[in-house]
Amino acid sequence: MVINEEMKGVIENSAFLTIVTMCPDRMPHPIIVGKGEVEGDNIMVGVYAMKVTQENLKKNDCAMLLAAQKFDGGAKGCRFTGNAKVVDGKFVFTATKAEALI
Repeated sequence: MVINEEMKGVIENSAFLTIVTMCPDRMPHPIIVGKGEVEGDNIMVGVYAMKVTQENLKKNDCAMLLAAQKFDGGAKGCRFTGNAKVVDGKFVFTATKAEALI
């Protein structure tokens, strides 16, 4: 397991998550999305539009996802590297590497 319980808590308690995919011109394409849910090493969020993100994933499924949680007395953050796809109206990110940031 790449995502531990503490990281899962940060993801599920974040108001927003940031997803980064790579455009064909090799420029990163970050977007901010709402709440995510975690199952194992998979993080899922609903797809509202994500047109550029979906097109990027057709050409290159590598992605990053960032989560941050602020609470009284501090904050926690995590960065995840992995692969993503869109399945049945959900963005499904599978983490292969996880790093605590704060």
